Amino acid sequence: MRSPVSLAELVGKVAREADSDRALDMIAWAAMESSQSRNVLVAVVNEEIGDFEVRSGAGSRSIPLTEVLATSLAEDEQPANRVRFADTSSEWGVPVHDQNGRVRAMFSVESDLPDAYGPEDRAFLYACADLVSIVLDREGHLEREEALIRVGNALSSVATESGLIDQVMQVAEEVLRLQACSIFLIDPTVDRFMLRGSSGRLRERVNEISYERGEGFTGWVCDTGQPILLDDPMSDKRWRGKFVEFPSEQVASFLAVPIVSRGTSIGAIRALRQKSENPFYDNRFRADDMRLLGAIAEQLAIGLESVRITENAIRSERMVAWGELSAKSSHMIGNRVFALKGDINELSHTLEDELPSIETLRELAASLGTNVRRIEEILQDFRDFVSATRLTRTPTDLNALVQETVAEVFPRRTKVELDVDLDMRLPKFGLDGKRLRRAVSELIENSLVYMEEGHLSVRTRMVASVSNDRTRASRVSSFALVEIADSGPGVEPDKKALIFQPFYSGRVRGMGLGLSIVKGIVDAHGGYVYESGHVGEGATFNLLLPIQD
Repeated sequence: MRSPVSLAELVGKVAREADSDRALDMIAWAAMESSQSRNVLVAVVNEEIGDFEVRSGAGSRSIPLTEVLATSLAEDEQPANRVRFADTSSEWGVPVHDQNGRVRAMFSVESDLPDAYGPEDRAFLYACADLVSIVLDREGHLEREEALIRVGNALSSVATESGLIDQVMQVAEEVLRLQACSIFLIDPTVDRFMLRGSSGRLRERVNEISYERGEGFTGWVCDTGQPILLDDPMSDKRWRGKFVEFPSEQVASFLAVPIVSRGTSIGAIRALRQKSENPFYDNRFRADDMRLLGAIAEQLAIGLESVRITENAIRSERMVAWGELSAKSSHMIGNRVFALKGDINELSHTLEDELPSIETLRELAASLGTNVRRIEEILQDFRDFVSATRLTRTPTDLNALVQETVAEVFPRRTKVELDVDLDMRLPKFGLDGKRLRRAVSELIENSLVYMEEGHLSVRTRMVASVSNDRTRASRVSSFALVEIADSGPGVEPDKKALIFQPFYSGRVRGMGLGLSIVKGIVDAHGGYVYESGHVGEGATFNLLLPIQD
């Protein structure tokens, strides 16, 4: 029986087809035409349940691609209990193996004719099964390359250590199809490897549990900087099972690779796979899994070093600012305390009179209240400056936040006209609502200080990274813009950068921390803040916030 499509032609077509699903469809249709089958199915192992799931096929009767086939994974057996239709007379299946020899898929054909598949048909079908294996292996390699790219992107788009760890775990779980993943990092203050990120039931114990150097397999990898791969780890007398995501007896395979920075192991990424209910399904880790996880760990080490360098620089900068803040706040509070002492002294003299002046007492009470409020304002600025970069992100509706903040801050009676324009395309994304309200309210109040009358515009927009000079190099594809523009005097060009520095202020009141606090909040979100107005035409403050889940 001659094939309408030769094997050589089929190999060429599959090699040129980048889309895996289309390549599998090509193979299925070629097999059907060659063997004159009624139906051809490509069923791939669903790794979560250890059974086959239809991925592709060809023929006169379709089967939903989500249908799971009750097929044995035993390599030496013909596919039992898989006859789809009562009038099927012949059925033949070939297990598809991956490069490690594990059954990855099943390639099967059905015919209305008895004894439909002779030696020539089977030879062609075996070749088709090999092509299916090549397509699935190629797909796996591409997924792994994409995983490394995603981790690399996270290095430039994530500003915090916890955010980077979350991104890396997500990628590792997806590409390696892990049931559990945890990251441990050295805590030099106690010389132990602390849990910094985890999936499953250990998620609630992040920053609580830890391993000593050499304790169990996890502590051994963290301490020695050597990877380890174990099948059925309970059979190893060194197994402790101290902190694992599911009971030890359910662990089918254990994999841990070190996180090495500048030649020193600083922790490990640990992955577990759970035993499958299907006794024929081999879901143990392989050497290529260890190589990929090792590459991810290398990327994580680079990212952690970069984040920590940035955090140290910010910490040093803020320590300098802290010293200035302490000195200035001490001076300002000292002035207010001196004024309070004067008021109290005057109050004491006034009360010595038999008939103290009510008007004098009222003046002293007002002065005391004013000085106490000034001290409270100084202390609040102090607290806001210190806590500006400590974020708690939750999915937030930015438009609602801006609208509510404007309603709270904008005065009811004013000669300033207000215009609010919100972009309804903005999705909810991770923000610290409390901190961001502080930033938006500070900018609105700042504009109102410089205007007795005029116009204030508050708007939000969705901005593509490539459309803004500041975000052009970002790996994040889009940003949310909050723009606050006024018709006040504007900011002189040589002061546009200075206004965001601590203690710089053109206002009489306050410590000059307002815009510095705004910058700290936006920086902590991984965003940008800048002023783009013109002198004589008004100030325009722009907050760009990366839109990330």
